[in-house]
Amino acid sequence: MALDVSGLSYFMSIFGFLFVFLVMYAILVKTNILGESPFINSFVSFVFAIIFVVFSPAVKYVQTIVPWVAILVICLFFVLVIVGFSQKDMSSFMKPGLAWVFIILLAIIFLVSAIVVFNPFLKPYLPGSSGGGDPFLLSIKNFAYSDKVLGAVLLLIIAALTSWFITKKAK
Repeated sequence: MALDVSGLSYFMSIFGFLFVFLVMYAILVKTNILGESPFINSFVSFVFAIIFVVFSPAVKYVQTIVPWVAILVICLFFVLVIVGFSQKDMSSFMKPGLAWVFIILLAIIFLVSAIVVFNPFLKPYLPGSSGGGDPFLLSIKNFAYSDKVLGAVLLLIIAALTSWFITKKAK
């Protein structure tokens, strides 16, 4: 018999608040950006968590990401357990390539989740859309995707690559 935990969905905003608060507090304590005062660190973390909960797409973004990150961590754990049982020396398996694979997978998860969550907000401003967004932002989009601007960006990229190749050969 399966356990029905669908009632926990009512508490997702509280879980998101706690998650952001704890992550922000841990980052502030570890980096000592604001000093070593626990009051200031907890207050700033609390403010960030409140802002996070008020902005509903951010809550949905975390709700989309967290299960996939949990699955990725569990898969990594099982891979390491299997390798640990099959080899005497873990150092032959733990190469930087494995870490990069999981970092790339994590980046893909973040990117796909952002596209899924923020697509309704960004769709009017993407190239090829019929409009429907803020007129000022649409005029900025039309300017940014004009032939003149894209041609200038292409020329800048070609100039940067050419300069990099020339200076690389000179060294």
